[in-house]
Amino acid sequence: MLIINKQKNPRMLVVWLHGLGADGNDFAAVVQGLGLSDIEFILPNAPMIPITLNQGLEMRGWYDIESLSFMRHDIDGMNKSMVYIEKIISERVINSINSLKICLVGFSQGAVLSLYIAANSSTKLNGVVALSGYLPEKNVVKASSKMPILAIHGHHDDIININYAKKSFCDLMSTEYFNLLTFPMGHEVIDEEIMHIKQFLQRA
Repeated sequence: MLIINKQKNPRMLVVWLHGLGADGNDFAAVVQGLGLSDIEFILPNAPMIPITLNQGLEMRGWYDIESLSFMRHDIDGMNKSMVYIEKIISERVINSINSLKICLVGFSQGAVLSLYIAANSSTKLNGVVALSGYLPEKNVVKASSKMPILAIHGHHDDIININYAKKSFCDLMSTEYFNLLTFPMGHEVIDEEIMHIKQFLQRA
């Protein structure tokens, strides 16, 4: 687990969740490049687990993925990872001098988990940024109806098709708290969306 801008009294805590097969260091350069010194960032590592899509071989993942059709979700795996993230947040909050604002940022599988946590966790969140992800559960709408959510997706994403992502977001489209931005990119993070992430976190 990597911690960036560790401090006694940050304005906000951001937990940044990486994608399948990566680790907490994957977005270290991006986080440092944001220049948000008043925010403490925690970049945890997903556990090593067998991934069905990877022929059952172990790799870092927040939950198992059977196929890129995403028709079935490993809810048990999601719940285990949610408990892990909740523990990270609660331990940090206990050691904070003042009450902390808390945001989640996730890429790909980390984005899906971030939205799942927003739907199902009792932890109060002040915002979620979902990069190249989708909503895995319909009850996200009810749980996060007044929580700002920024979703960013690529028109040419060959891992999570943009139309699949848009369909999963359809119930949120009509709310003032949800914003979907799309760019001519693939399953990746580009400089332009990093600017929007920074602006979102500055406003949160």
